[in-house]
Amino acid sequence: MFAIDCPHHGARTLASTDDIRRYDNTDHGIVMEVECHCGGLVTITTGRNAPARELASCGAAA
Repeated sequence: MFAIDCPHHGARTLASTDDIRRYDNTDHGIVMEVECHCGGLVTITTGRNAPARELASCGAAA
């Protein structure tokens, strides 16, 4: 479990690895798309090359 900040419904919530919809290892870090329980998709960049702090973006799931 890990915490995500979902701007779609304006709250921090817990997600599990089952909620990861997509991930890609890039030169800028590991980019993950995580589905919140509200259906919103939250994009997270993590890893050694990730920016110090990135704001998550969220859109409605299709």
